[in-house]
Amino acid sequence: MQLTRFTQFSSTLALAAAVNLSAVAAEPPKLKVLENLEKQLWIGAAPVSRSTIWLSGENGLVAHSDDGGNSWRYSQPGQDDLQFRDIEAIDNRQAYALSIGDDGQSKVYFTDNGGANWRMRYRAEADTFLNCMDLSPNGEAWVFGDSVGDSWRIVRSPGGRNWIKAYSAVSQKPLSNEGGFASSGSCVRFNNQTWLVGTGNADTARVLRKGGFGIRFEVIDTPMQAGPNAGIWAVWPVDDEQFYIAGGHLNTDDNEGERLWYYDGDEFSALPEPPLQGALYSLSVVEHQGRWILTSNPSGAAAYHEPSQKWFKLTDANVWNVQCHSDISCWFVGKDGFAATLVWKPEPDRPTNAEF
Repeated sequence: MQLTRFTQFSSTLALAAAVNLSAVAAEPPKLKVLENLEKQLWIGAAPVSRSTIWLSGENGLVAHSDDGGNSWRYSQPGQDDLQFRDIEAIDNRQAYALSIGDDGQSKVYFTDNGGANWRMRYRAEADTFLNCMDLSPNGEAWVFGDSVGDSWRIVRSPGGRNWIKAYSAVSQKPLSNEGGFASSGSCVRFNNQTWLVGTGNADTARVLRKGGFGIRFEVIDTPMQAGPNAGIWAVWPVDDEQFYIAGGHLNTDDNEGERLWYYDGDEFSALPEPPLQGALYSLSVVEHQGRWILTSNPSGAAAYHEPSQKWFKLTDANVWNVQCHSDISCWFVGKDGFAATLVWKPEPDRPTNAEF
């Protein structure tokens, strides 16, 4: 009997030690910087596998690689004065690119042949400024724009062919000047059967949340700094009850309070402040030796390991966006042709029962 208890205790101790080792000894990832990309501002990123990545940015350009970034093919969906702030890809051949702006500059283009040809699927009205979009695995798309008066500017596509205005898709009216930020295409996210939208520029920064099969978005007030040029810049739904939001104020000197929050059980908790200055433009969450939070902005990019509660600065480059495909392919893109992939260090060996 005593031997059985000792064996159980040893197993429990070994498991606790293994978990503790994961929390304490997790090695921070590194960035592998690519030097072969067109030297311009890249903003949208859509990795769909280890080898396939789509990028979009200024000068009306889209870049596409199917060999992990060793070589690139460039295409131009529309005129060269468009800014493609978001791109969402299905596979190596199919992708949607979103351009932003007023006066009909907000458009959605689609390719089904790897960027060889693009077709415009939606063009917004002159008073509509679209910010970001996302796709679900079944092809449903939502596009979020700045509100006009007391009307939301939201567009939905059930399957990518027909795009319709969905101005009544939210349970409450927008606040004055409420809209989004087109800094990384991250103000709309779909994950684990949950749609999430982050808003800004109004007196309160709010989250719009909807289940994958829901009809309307519910509205959640947040403690994120709000007001003109401030609010939520990026969101990440874990599921229908938990999510992360990142943001702040566009002007670095005007930032007040925490810029990264976690929501669980109707309560918000602030995460430790990242080693970056200014509003947080992007947000991705991956699982690797525990949960990692990735974020970026013009002052760099950083990774936060939740179990050990440690931040790691990854680069000082001007990085607008980080996007991941699962936890195997994470891409950082930004100004002057910056592009980099995340390289994880090998997981440390676990202790065995024989060591106790």
